[in-house]
Amino acid sequence: MVTGHVQWDDRLATGVGAFDAAHRELVDLHNRIVWACEHDVSVSDVRERIRTFLMYARWHFHEEEEYMRRIRYPGYVDHKTDHDRLLDDAGDFVTSLGAALTREDGPAIVSYFSFWLTRHMTEKDRALRDFLADTDAASRG
Repeated sequence: MVTGHVQWDDRLATGVGAFDAAHRELVDLHNRIVWACEHDVSVSDVRERIRTFLMYARWHFHEEEEYMRRIRYPGYVDHKTDHDRLLDDAGDFVTSLGAALTREDGPAIVSYFSFWLTRHMTEKDRALRDFLADTDAASRG
């Protein structure tokens, strides 16, 4: 049995409505990968779900990076570096599975993307959230 569903909760929120909506979508896309692995759907369907997840992540990362530049977020370089590393590592991971991807790879796929998604949102996005909260508090002064 494959497990690894991610549940949306406040620890994943940034307080920026558009980003929280995008993060919810990433969680949903991730959970669709999990569902496919749990239900032994075709390997091509699992690959398509991963491709969709990564395409959406790439788009969202770009939007988030534009916002961080606009607000002059001091953690921008570190956050962007993490985005780049996540996408590069995910590409390497998917490539490592090769054409011989099998249903038995499901637990590794789910574990990888569960960690990938939740680590970034609970560390890097939380730092952005904290910065925004501190900036807002300071402006209300």
